[in-house]
Amino acid sequence: MTRERLLRAALAVFADHGYAGASVRRICQRARANPAAVKHYFGNKEGLYQEVLQAASSAFAGTDPTAGGFADPDERPPEEMLRDLIRDQLRPVLRRNTIGRYLKVFAWEDMQPSRPYKQFLASGRAPAVASASSIARKLLPPDASNEEVAVATAWLMNQAMPFVRNRDVFRAAPFGLRYDNAMVERLADRLTHLALTGLAGRPRRLD
Repeated sequence: MTRERLLRAALAVFADHGYAGASVRRICQRARANPAAVKHYFGNKEGLYQEVLQAASSAFAGTDPTAGGFADPDERPPEEMLRDLIRDQLRPVLRRNTIGRYLKVFAWEDMQPSRPYKQFLASGRAPAVASASSIARKLLPPDASNEEVAVATAWLMNQAMPFVRNRDVFRAAPFGLRYDNAMVERLADRLTHLALTGLAGRPRRLD
């Protein structure tokens, strides 16, 4: 229970202050825990932040952070994998509990990426990155360069993010979107179709 309290408190503090502005002391005060507990369970502040990033990444990928998720090889058709990836990216719009704080954590990283965040991405522990890369390699032409795969991976990882980040905006006028399970399924179908169209071949030169 102490470990879970620390994770909940850390998420709140990192969301409000970012990695640089958060302190172990403030997290422990919020969790009503001794700073020694952070060392026991996570090693240090960076280890605690890595756990928060793992939970956030898994929430947006629709995976269990302890189950391996999308990092495992998948022999299904890439079109089916893509739809599942996008649908799982959209699922957070149906949950209000911790998603807002996860978004704030990533917003801090968008402004000034921290060293632990860069290490987390480089470690391959982000399930959505592994899945998007696998899908991109399967759907792009066989001679696609590493750069093309990297760009496609980054693009696929963000297919649903505007709808998650701007959930409340899209609910209001002039959009008036009503988020429910049926709408998420329809939106996943539409975004999958658009993504497959874009991955069907290399873009034409603009010059």
